[in-house]
Amino acid sequence: MTEQSIHDVERSGDRPRAGDQAGQGSQSVRRALDLLTLIAAGERRGGLSVAEVTDETALTKPTVHRLLRELLHAGYVEQAPDRRYRLGPEAYAVGAAAEARYGIRQHALVAATRVAAACEDVAVATVRRGLHYVCVHREEGRWPVRSHVLQVGDRMPLGVGSNGVAFLAAMPPAQADEIVAAVADEVTRKFPHLTPDVIAGLVDEARERDGIGIVRGLISSDSAGAALAVPAHGGPNGLSIGIVTPASRLAPDREPLLCSLLRAETGQLAKEHP
Repeated sequence: MTEQSIHDVERSGDRPRAGDQAGQGSQSVRRALDLLTLIAAGERRGGLSVAEVTDETALTKPTVHRLLRELLHAGYVEQAPDRRYRLGPEAYAVGAAAEARYGIRQHALVAATRVAAACEDVAVATVRRGLHYVCVHREEGRWPVRSHVLQVGDRMPLGVGSNGVAFLAAMPPAQADEIVAAVADEVTRKFPHLTPDVIAGLVDEARERDGIGIVRGLISSDSAGAALAVPAHGGPNGLSIGIVTPASRLAPDREPLLCSLLRAETGQLAKEHP
């Protein structure tokens, strides 16, 4: 049963058949998982209110309440005293189990630490999740003025920011073009100036640098970033290492240093964890 036919049944008020109920169950699971992902991204904001969840998901308030109630009961989210929703202990347990299997954060932490020590700027590790990427580690450098773009848990569409550009640059052009088209509505809604043509231009420039994405002033006017996807890790669970810095710290004369650091660390990660 398609999602459209499910919506038709809901609107008509007819009692769904057994097959319809199975379809509705699958839809509820997807919605709950999407909600959990949204709440994870809201951690840096101190959690999300019901109104914020409703606005960002376009679900009805009764549906949001129902899904949150189930996630609360299962321990995947919890409600703080200010009534905002945050990740619960079961979410931590699942994440810890996944980390033990994949070790992504452990491997990337060492690389990001070395990059931050060498350039004194902020270094980040991000992983690809379908049409998006998520920041899994942020290492603060010693430089006193820092960019606050991209915190742990932030989730961005591919093509947004230097890491998003680097992931696309590591793909075959046809695949990258399909992804840019797929996320165009979301990107336009959040970053109106990042048109598909702008992103395509950034990706082309990254390919000329052997995959290093560089973005200046497009996410925040005073911030810039450089990133490179780890070779052999460019699939759906790909990994990238990036540098986030004040725009003045990514001047053309400093660009070769940052690019060499990224090439060295991503190359080492590819050798250690093929």
